[in-house]
This record gives sequence, structure tokens and C-alpha cells, in this order.
Amino acid sequence: MIQTKDLKRIKVIYSLLAVVFIIFGACLMIRPELSMVMICRLAGILFILYGIVKITGYFTRDLYELAFQFDFAMGIFSIAIGCALIFFVDGVITFFPTFIGVVILIDAVLKIQTALDARRFGLNKWWLILIIAILAGVAGFLLIIYPREISQVLIMFVGLNLMIDGILNLWIVLYTVKIMHRRNRSDRERYEGGAI
Repeated sequence: MIQTKDLKRIKVIYSLLAVVFIIFGACLMIRPELSMVMICRLAGILFILYGIVKITGYFTRDLYELAFQFDFAMGIFSIAIGCALIFFVDGVITFFPTFIGVVILIDAVLKIQTALDARRFGLNKWWLILIIAILAGVAGFLLIIYPREISQVLIMFVGLNLMIDGILNLWIVLYTVKIMHRRNRSDRERYEGGAI
């Protein structure tokens, strides 16, 4: 089990990777004419890294266990999708938007559960997690049902999806882990005050 002292390092890595997803999504929106082979392989590398970070995050011990609670299964799934995008690129190019849509939709559904758990723990901005998760879920669903012909407009929409999912993951890890640090500090202050 990873020690609590490593939680900050995991948070930083998780946050950086979420930012990379946002940047990659923005690049697809700005440059949708990029080679589909290049896009698939870059996305595959990102999903493998994302999966590794998620699995690592799952084994951290935090106060509420909200930020990483579903990350083991999602990490395995992300790695599998990443490997498919890299090693079977010719076979998945046509279904690339569907692949991304499925990943984002599943992640969004799990984040809706995270939002409801955050409400149960009394985190006052749980509703913002819920709203972003619903937006991500709708965007992912639209990617799945969208016609599979690859076009620049579709690539731009994939980019938008990746940006929304990156923002969702970044917000969750920054908000919940920050609250956890604050809660730990207040608990420690109450304990020290009682000891005196």
C-alpha cells in the first residue's frame, strides 16, 4: 500500500496528465487535419500512461477515497484501449471516435458516482463534479452514436471530448485532495488543542 506521504506526488502526476489530455484535445481542435495514424498512436500512449497513473492512484490512502476510488478498473481499461490504439492502429482507425467515446462515457458515469459520494461526505462543490461529469458523459455518448466516417469536424469533437474529460479529472483530484489536506490539518489542530 502506498503511504500517505506519496499522495501529493500522485496528485501532481495525475494533475499533469489531465492537463496533457486537455492540451492534446485542444491540439485536435486546432489541427484536426493531423494524420489519423499519428493521432491514434499519441492517444494510445496517453491512455496507457493514464491507466498506469490511475492504477497507482487507486492504491493511495486518502481521507475520503474519492479521487481515485474507481481507478483500478478504469486504469486497466485505459491501458487496454491504449494498447489497441498503438498496436492495432489500422484496425481501429475507423472506430477511433467510438473508442474515445466509450472510455469517456464510462469515466463520466464513474465520476457521477464520485459526485454523489462527495455529497454524502459533505463536500459543498459536489454538484460541480456532477455537472462536468454529465457533460462529459453526454459528449462521450454523442461520439459513440456519431457516424463513424472520419472527418475534421469529428476529430475536433474528439478533441473537445478529451478536453472535457481532462478538466473533469483535474477538477476532481485538485478539489478532493485539497479538501482532504484541509480536513487533516483541522483534525490535527483540534487534537493538539485538546491535548493542551
